[in-house]
Amino acid sequence: MKSSSPSTVVRSGDVLSRPVTMFAETSLQERSDPSIPRENAVSSRRERHQAIVVGAGLGGLSAAIHLANRGWNVTILEKNHHPGGRMNVIREQGFTIDMGPTMLMMPEVIHELFSTCGRSSADYLTMERLLPAYRILWPDGTSLDMGVSLDDLRAQISTIAPEDVAGIDRLFEAMRLKYENARHNFIERPFNSFRDMLAPQTLKGLARALPLESVYTFVSKFLHSERLREAFSFQTLYLGMSPFDCPAIYALLPYIEKEFGVWYPTGGTGQLALALERLLGELGGTVKYGAAVEEVLVRNGRAVGVRLEGNCELTADAVVCNVDAPAAYRNLIAPQHRRKYTNSRLEKYEYGCSGYLLYLGVKDLRHEYKHNMIVLSDNYREVLEDTCHRGRLPEEPALHVCIPTVTDPSLAPAGHDVVYVLVPCANTQGTIDWSTEGPKLRERTLAKLEACGLPGLRDKIVFERSFTPPEFERLYGCYAGAAYGSLTPSFLQSACFRPRCKSEDLEGLYFVGAGTHPGGGVPIVLTSGRLAAEAVTLSAFD
Repeated sequence: MKSSSPSTVVRSGDVLSRPVTMFAETSLQERSDPSIPRENAVSSRRERHQAIVVGAGLGGLSAAIHLANRGWNVTILEKNHHPGGRMNVIREQGFTIDMGPTMLMMPEVIHELFSTCGRSSADYLTMERLLPAYRILWPDGTSLDMGVSLDDLRAQISTIAPEDVAGIDRLFEAMRLKYENARHNFIERPFNSFRDMLAPQTLKGLARALPLESVYTFVSKFLHSERLREAFSFQTLYLGMSPFDCPAIYALLPYIEKEFGVWYPTGGTGQLALALERLLGELGGTVKYGAAVEEVLVRNGRAVGVRLEGNCELTADAVVCNVDAPAAYRNLIAPQHRRKYTNSRLEKYEYGCSGYLLYLGVKDLRHEYKHNMIVLSDNYREVLEDTCHRGRLPEEPALHVCIPTVTDPSLAPAGHDVVYVLVPCANTQGTIDWSTEGPKLRERTLAKLEACGLPGLRDKIVFERSFTPPEFERLYGCYAGAAYGSLTPSFLQSACFRPRCKSEDLEGLYFVGAGTHPGGGVPIVLTSGRLAAEAVTLSAFD
């Protein structure tokens, strides 16, 4: 029977402001005191296992839910004042604007999270499949609807590049094999030691991933049209990486969009974070907002808790970090406790691109846009080079435009629309001065939109906010302001080569989120929470 108890949420001002010890002090004593009978100590620990989760992003919420469902007492400490991390929401002047992801894929991962806890996701979320998932638009007006049936794709391709109609079926079959290999041999498996990489199932998966080519090269084997190659390869930007560099094992997103759909929760994608927060509360978990963690506490090579602003110390049996892993190692763990992830090593990693965002409330918008639009540029390769390698802003940006009021008019006052614009751009490792370059990019972005189906847009804006890469770093703790999971998913930054969910430097410390295995994207981050909870549980009873 589903519990009807409300979520336990503590807002800013409710956090303890004096030094205290909390949670597992007795358990720590039981582990070290030989006068306590072993069987009693084990029983007590099982009854009193406590976990602290640093950050209420989707990975942290997922890990907390899985741990709470296993009987752990779980507290999430979140420095901001909302759940979901980058799945943030603006609510102003009658507009509800998602600030982060606008497309949800692999909905079965969401359903499984709720069903594992004896719940139905339908009791928490109303989700609608978007058809098309999005429309790709080129500057000359050519368009292609994605996430539709193969019959629909063939019909569209016959007018764009008739010579590629035969190749589309072969491409999707090859992408299906990529998906099944990645899902079952890599995404769903923990890689907490190099030994995991040598498991027979993983070695078979690696063999199936050969040859080691880029997504663009892989797609080009099946399609001759440059525009179609762009349409079926640009998705790697959502992993923070150019399709000319990203390994072909990730050439699977168009298949996922077609096979499982792209979904929209009524009220906006932020509703998913609220649903997870509610589920956690029903399982007895707690979220404390306005609780900024400054340090992971270490004792004898083990993470034993955290220190908050104001010197409030909380202890626990396990600490799960939903802070971006490279940023967490650098900012929350003292250098003397980091044998592997030293500052110099962290600086040598390759970090993904970021994004510049405009959040607009618009009056009397006349358009033929779909819920999601991808507006590409004529200079595809140049834009990717600027974004992923040269560290500069493109002259003709590519855009992801979301107008959710096409599907859900409740997000804006009558006669108004929400317009979300994402411009993939360089992270903060370059020399871009956003105080001067941000306004220039805004003008180029709005000019392109006005030329590509939204005429007179500037004059219709009644509400506006922008968000830049430095803000990803400041607000969400993204290393180098990388918006899609910090580390690029190159071969040597994937699986066991990526920061592992079980820390290699400290016992009792775990990581979830896009910066650790298995990587970025809403369903993948939710999966990382489950993998971390499994690792925590296994370690607790070793």
